[in-house]
Amino acid sequence: MRRILTLLLITAFIFTGCTAGQETKADEEEAYTAVEVEILQPMELYIENLMTGKVFADKDVFVIPLVAGKAEKVNVKVGDRVEKDHVLFVMDKEDIQKQVNQAYAAYEAARAGFEVTSAQIQTAKDNLERIKKLYEEGAVPETQYEQAKLAASDEALEAARMGVEQAKVAYSNAASMLKNAEVKAPISGVVSSVNIVEGEYASSANPPVTIVDSNSVTVEFGIAASLVNKVKAGDKALVEISSAGYKNEAVINSVSSSADIMTNLYTVSIVLENDGTIKPGMFAKVYLKTDNIGNALAVRAEAVKERDGKQFVFVAEGDAALQKEVTTGLDTGAYIEIKSGLSEGDKVIVKGQDYISHGSKIKVVRGE
Repeated sequence: MRRILTLLLITAFIFTGCTAGQETKADEEEAYTAVEVEILQPMELYIENLMTGKVFADKDVFVIPLVAGKAEKVNVKVGDRVEKDHVLFVMDKEDIQKQVNQAYAAYEAARAGFEVTSAQIQTAKDNLERIKKLYEEGAVPETQYEQAKLAASDEALEAARMGVEQAKVAYSNAASMLKNAEVKAPISGVVSSVNIVEGEYASSANPPVTIVDSNSVTVEFGIAASLVNKVKAGDKALVEISSAGYKNEAVINSVSSSADIMTNLYTVSIVLENDGTIKPGMFAKVYLKTDNIGNALAVRAEAVKERDGKQFVFVAEGDAALQKEVTTGLDTGAYIEIKSGLSEGDKVIVKGQDYISHGSKIKVVRGE
């Protein structure tokens, strides 16, 4: 019995010793904190600003007839592609033709009147020569001589000549009105609106036809005063127009020098080449890069910690985490510029840093 009891005690001792050894080993393994690191390398650092803009036609022309009246014929509809000088609509020519006929008749009458006046003046001049001789001989009184000079004056002929010129201009204007009755496209483009019906009067208040040239379009958007000095013509931006399936890098064409009085924003314009898929009125997203820093040393924003007004990061050296105080610069939200405190090639701890302190034992599980 005593022998059996001794064996049980020995077995219990051995079991207890093994268990204690395993727990010690487990405790040593648990003392290491798993972390992820990133190797500090120079990178381009910038702030990306997302702006919302709208597409406008590069050229948007309202076509208004030079002649008032009714529309006799309309040749286009919305969506039609037209070339320059294509006849869009024709105004009623009947009244205009009457004006042309009247103006022509007045012109012919003025010409005939000029011929009559010219002949009368020539006759008066011939008569003046005869009266002058008689006056010099004392055969006629001075009053008769003065009347003869007045009748032979060129003033009447000049007045008749001016009448002809005025009638000619009036006729030319009337003829132009007839020509302008055919209203033509001033540019090549696409008809975006038609506000006229055959038989109705054309109005300048509501332009009968609008043509847009969409070979190129302009994206416009507003930026605040805080950005206006960071953006300039020639800068690049990424433009996305999802409704047209468009996403490309483009160049800023202009930045307004004064703010809009209503929005207090500065207008930025970007001109895009268009294959016809981008339509005026569509909305666009514009991604602007500002505060660019080339070859910046930067770490993920979550890697930077702050305590007692000082900023620091953890760096992996061997199996230890070292806390290093840093001076930061540009903060993009995702990355923070490190101006001092770190060197290129440092292994910055970007995950697991919330569970360690200076000198903590670590195990790098990702990033090396």
